[in-house]
Amino acid sequence: MEFEFTGKVAIVTGASSGLGATTASLLARSGAQVVMTGRDEIRLAGVQKAAVESGGRAIAVVADLQDDSSFSRITRAAVDAYGLIDVLVHCAALFEMGEVETTDTDSIDRMLRVNVRAPMLLTRETIPHLNEQSSIVFVSSTGAHLGFAGRAPYTATKGAIEAFSRSLAVELAPKTRVNVVAPGFIATPMLTAQCEQAPDLENWIIEQTPTMFVGTPEDVAASIMMLACATTSRYVTGSTLICDGGWVAKG
Repeated sequence: MEFEFTGKVAIVTGASSGLGATTASLLARSGAQVVMTGRDEIRLAGVQKAAVESGGRAIAVVADLQDDSSFSRITRAAVDAYGLIDVLVHCAALFEMGEVETTDTDSIDRMLRVNVRAPMLLTRETIPHLNEQSSIVFVSSTGAHLGFAGRAPYTATKGAIEAFSRSLAVELAPKTRVNVVAPGFIATPMLTAQCEQAPDLENWIIEQTPTMFVGTPEDVAASIMMLACATTSRYVTGSTLICDGGWVAKG
């Protein structure tokens, strides 16, 4: 599917790797002027350079979303470079495994800060600069829809952001649409690291997935693009699109 974002301005967090890098690159190739932000300066520069070399327009803003000063800096970079903001995609996330009984408070606080507080505050910062027919897309997880032992604090953050997005959709209508993509097991560095620790994990995932394959970052990026695009999803807001190969349906 071809998505048309010519002249649109998009901010993508977590753009130095994984879903964020793929989504930011796809937006640039689709004509958007992209503000890519992430913590890893070297990897982020590589994503931005590749986008520009392929004919896209993109700038990189190195930022740690645990730093409150980053929200105004990211927003100001977008406004100074391109004017108003049309698309905001929240891909950045922190995942730390652990049973509730043994998860330390610092780990819980870090995930809450990056996965919930940061997207809330960055969204708040961008609201005055959102264009007409703008769109916000949050990235959640199937963990917000199914129980996963050893992930309760992480999945709680994703459930929180889905609840936030629904109320925000009503609050910002009709100017701005707000939606969520909830990926399942996707072949990103986060999953790769888990598979390296548990060699049988990938085969188990495939066996349990109705589509019988692990999704790619491109699969999720396409779902994000569909929801972000005013022509493909103009009547969709306050919704969650589950991109998981059938995991939630299977239960």
